[in-house]
Amino acid sequence: MSVIRVVGGAMAVVATLAVSQVVTDHWDLTSHPDPPFLRTVDLGHVAHLSYGDVQVTDVRPAQHLSPQDDTELARIAGGVFVLVSAKLTATREPTYFLTVRLTGSDGRIYRPSQKSTCPPQARSDTGLPTYAVFCFDVPTAALPGLHFQAARGSANGNDTDGDDLADIDLEISTADARSWADTTDSYLVEPPGLEPIELQTVTLSEGS
Repeated sequence: MSVIRVVGGAMAVVATLAVSQVVTDHWDLTSHPDPPFLRTVDLGHVAHLSYGDVQVTDVRPAQHLSPQDDTELARIAGGVFVLVSAKLTATREPTYFLTVRLTGSDGRIYRPSQKSTCPPQARSDTGLPTYAVFCFDVPTAALPGLHFQAARGSANGNDTDGDDLADIDLEISTADARSWADTTDSYLVEPPGLEPIELQTVTLSEGS
Protein backbone atom coordinates (compact mmCIF):
# COMPACT_ATOMS: atom_id res chain seq x y z
CA MET A 1 0.00 0.00 0.00
CA SER A 2 1.26 3.48 -0.82
CA VAL A 3 0.50 6.79 0.86
CA ILE A 4 0.86 10.08 -1.01
CA ARG A 5 2.08 13.03 1.02
CA VAL A 6 1.99 16.46 -0.63
CA VAL A 7 4.11 19.31 0.67
CA GLY A 8 3.98 22.92 -0.44
CA GLY A 9 6.68 24.47 -2.60
CA ALA A 10 9.92 22.52 -2.91
CA MET A 11 10.12 19.08 -1.36
CA ALA A 12 10.12 19.66 2.39
CA VAL A 13 12.03 17.27 4.58
CA VAL A 14 13.71 17.45 7.95
CA ALA A 15 17.42 17.00 7.30
CA THR A 16 20.47 16.74 9.52
CA LEU A 17 24.09 17.51 8.77
CA ALA A 18 25.32 14.31 10.37
CA VAL A 19 24.04 10.88 11.22
CA SER A 20 22.34 10.97 14.62
CA GLN A 21 22.12 8.47 17.48
CA VAL A 22 25.59 7.07 16.85
CA VAL A 23 27.32 6.10 20.07
CA THR A 24 31.07 6.35 19.76
CA ASP A 25 31.72 3.71 22.41
CA HIS A 26 32.50 0.27 21.09
CA TRP A 27 30.81 -2.92 22.25
CA ASP A 28 33.49 -4.96 24.02
CA LEU A 29 32.37 -7.91 26.13
CA THR A 30 35.77 -8.12 27.82
CA SER A 31 35.21 -4.67 29.36
CA HIS A 32 32.15 -5.86 31.30
CA PRO A 33 32.69 -7.51 34.70
CA ASP A 34 29.53 -9.59 34.20
CA PRO A 35 28.80 -9.56 30.46
CA PRO A 36 25.37 -10.43 29.04
CA PHE A 37 24.58 -13.87 27.72
CA LEU A 38 24.32 -13.45 23.97
CA ARG A 39 21.60 -15.51 22.29
CA THR A 40 22.77 -15.28 18.70
CA VAL A 41 20.51 -16.34 15.81
CA ASP A 42 20.13 -15.60 12.12
CA LEU A 43 17.55 -13.35 10.49
CA GLY A 44 14.06 -14.87 10.70
CA HIS A 45 14.92 -17.18 13.60
CA VAL A 46 13.78 -16.74 17.21
CA ALA A 47 16.22 -15.79 19.97
CA HIS A 48 14.92 -17.48 23.11
CA LEU A 49 15.72 -15.43 26.22
CA SER A 50 15.04 -16.42 29.82
CA TYR A 51 12.20 -13.87 29.90
CA GLY A 52 11.04 -13.58 26.29
CA ASP A 53 11.46 -14.31 22.61
CA VAL A 54 12.85 -11.93 19.98
CA GLN A 55 12.55 -12.39 16.22
CA VAL A 56 13.44 -10.08 13.33
CA THR A 57 10.90 -10.69 10.59
CA ASP A 58 12.09 -8.09 8.07
CA VAL A 59 14.88 -5.56 7.52
CA ARG A 60 15.00 -2.95 4.77
CA PRO A 61 16.51 0.45 3.93
CA ALA A 62 14.83 3.83 3.53
CA GLN A 63 15.88 7.33 2.56
CA HIS A 64 12.83 9.06 4.04
CA LEU A 65 10.40 8.35 6.88
CA SER A 66 7.04 10.05 7.16
CA PRO A 67 5.51 10.55 10.64
CA GLN A 68 1.93 9.41 11.34
CA ASP A 69 0.97 13.07 11.76
CA ASP A 70 0.64 14.24 8.16
CA THR A 71 1.21 17.85 9.20
CA GLU A 72 4.82 16.99 10.09
CA LEU A 73 7.63 17.01 7.56
CA ALA A 74 9.23 13.81 6.32
CA ARG A 75 12.59 12.87 7.80
CA ILE A 76 15.65 12.24 5.63
CA ALA A 77 18.44 9.94 6.75
CA GLY A 78 21.92 11.28 7.35
CA GLY A 79 23.16 7.92 6.10
CA VAL A 80 20.55 5.21 5.52
CA PHE A 81 17.53 4.42 7.67
CA VAL A 82 17.66 0.73 8.59
CA LEU A 83 14.11 -0.44 9.40
CA VAL A 84 14.02 -3.52 11.62
CA SER A 85 10.64 -5.26 11.98
CA ALA A 86 10.65 -7.25 15.21
CA LYS A 87 8.32 -9.62 17.05
CA LEU A 88 8.78 -9.41 20.83
CA THR A 89 7.06 -11.84 23.18
CA ALA A 90 7.30 -11.82 26.99
CA THR A 91 7.18 -15.40 28.29
CA ARG A 92 7.14 -14.98 32.08
CA GLU A 93 5.68 -11.58 32.94
CA PRO A 94 4.87 -8.31 31.16
CA THR A 95 8.19 -6.98 29.93
CA TYR A 96 9.55 -3.74 28.53
CA PHE A 97 12.28 -4.30 25.96
CA LEU A 98 14.24 -1.17 26.76
CA THR A 99 17.57 -2.06 25.20
CA VAL A 100 17.20 -1.88 21.41
CA ARG A 101 20.22 -1.18 19.21
CA LEU A 102 22.35 -2.16 16.24
CA THR A 103 25.98 -3.17 16.53
CA GLY A 104 28.41 -2.82 13.67
CA SER A 105 31.12 -5.25 12.67
CA ASP A 106 33.60 -2.92 14.38
CA GLY A 107 31.63 -2.98 17.66
CA ARG A 108 30.13 0.47 17.21
CA ILE A 109 26.63 0.89 18.65
CA TYR A 110 23.71 2.61 16.92
CA ARG A 111 20.66 3.63 18.96
CA PRO A 112 17.16 4.07 17.49
CA SER A 113 16.93 7.36 15.63
CA GLN A 114 15.00 9.98 17.59
CA LYS A 115 14.38 12.13 14.52
CA SER A 116 12.70 9.20 12.74
CA THR A 117 9.76 9.32 15.22
CA CYS A 118 9.81 5.49 15.27
CA PRO A 119 9.40 3.87 18.71
CA PRO A 120 12.73 3.44 20.58
CA GLN A 121 11.44 0.51 22.67
CA ALA A 122 8.40 -1.75 23.08
CA ARG A 123 6.38 -3.60 25.72
CA SER A 124 4.92 -7.11 25.57
CA ASP A 125 2.31 -8.67 27.83
CA THR A 126 2.90 -12.26 28.85
CA GLY A 127 2.36 -14.58 25.91
CA LEU A 128 1.15 -11.79 23.61
CA PRO A 129 3.54 -10.87 20.79
CA THR A 130 4.15 -7.18 20.19
CA TYR A 131 5.15 -6.14 16.69
CA ALA A 132 7.34 -3.07 16.26
CA VAL A 133 9.48 -1.41 13.61
CA PHE A 134 12.65 0.15 14.95
CA CYS A 135 14.48 2.74 12.83
CA PHE A 136 18.21 3.43 12.88
CA ASP A 137 20.19 6.07 10.99
CA VAL A 138 23.39 4.32 9.98
CA PRO A 139 26.39 5.44 7.88
CA THR A 140 26.47 3.55 4.59
CA ALA A 141 29.97 2.22 5.31
CA ALA A 142 28.67 0.54 8.48
CA LEU A 143 25.84 -1.44 6.84
CA PRO A 144 27.61 -4.75 6.14
CA GLY A 145 27.56 -7.13 9.10
CA LEU A 146 25.07 -5.23 11.27
CA HIS A 147 23.45 -7.13 14.16
CA PHE A 148 20.21 -6.23 15.94
CA GLN A 149 20.27 -6.56 19.72
CA ALA A 150 17.36 -6.42 22.16
CA ALA A 151 16.91 -7.03 25.89
CA ARG A 152 14.82 -5.83 28.81
CA GLY A 153 17.93 -3.87 29.94
CA SER A 154 17.56 -0.10 29.95
CA ALA A 155 17.22 2.75 27.50
CA ASN A 156 20.91 3.62 27.87
CA GLY A 157 21.97 0.00 27.49
CA ASN A 158 23.83 -0.24 30.79
CA ASP A 159 21.67 -2.85 32.51
CA THR A 160 22.24 -5.94 30.37
CA ASP A 161 25.19 -7.30 32.34
CA GLY A 162 24.52 -10.83 33.51
CA ASP A 163 21.23 -10.97 31.60
CA ASP A 164 20.12 -12.56 28.31
CA LEU A 165 20.58 -10.41 25.19
CA ALA A 166 19.16 -11.27 21.77
CA ASP A 167 21.79 -10.86 19.05
CA ILE A 168 20.43 -11.25 15.51
CA ASP A 169 22.52 -11.16 12.35
CA LEU A 170 20.68 -8.95 9.82
CA GLU A 171 22.61 -10.63 6.99
CA ILE A 172 23.41 -7.39 5.17
CA SER A 173 26.16 -8.18 2.66
CA THR A 174 28.60 -5.80 1.02
CA ALA A 175 26.55 -6.03 -2.18
CA ASP A 176 23.37 -5.25 -0.22
CA ALA A 177 25.07 -2.24 1.35
CA ARG A 178 25.99 -0.82 -2.06
CA SER A 179 22.38 -0.98 -3.26
CA TRP A 180 21.00 0.26 0.07
CA ALA A 181 23.23 3.32 -0.11
CA ASP A 182 21.35 4.38 -3.26
CA THR A 183 17.84 3.75 -1.95
CA THR A 184 15.15 6.36 -2.48
CA ASP A 185 12.45 4.40 -0.64
CA SER A 186 10.12 6.23 1.75
CA TYR A 187 7.88 4.65 4.39
CA LEU A 188 5.20 5.67 6.84
CA VAL A 189 6.25 5.33 10.49
CA GLU A 190 4.16 2.66 12.24
CA PRO A 191 3.40 2.37 15.98
CA PRO A 192 3.87 -0.94 17.85
CA GLY A 193 0.83 -3.21 18.01
CA LEU A 194 -0.52 -6.72 18.44
CA GLU A 195 -0.78 -7.41 14.70
CA PRO A 196 2.07 -7.90 12.21
CA ILE A 197 3.02 -4.59 10.60
CA GLU A 198 2.91 -4.13 6.84
CA LEU A 199 5.06 -1.13 6.01
CA GLN A 200 3.41 1.39 3.70
CA THR A 201 5.43 3.17 1.07
CA VAL A 202 5.04 6.94 0.88
CA THR A 203 5.18 9.07 -2.25
CA LEU A 204 6.52 12.51 -1.44
CA SER A 205 5.45 15.09 -4.02
CA GLU A 206 5.46 18.85 -4.39
CA GLY A 207 2.33 20.88 -3.87
CA SER A 208 1.13 23.44 -6.36
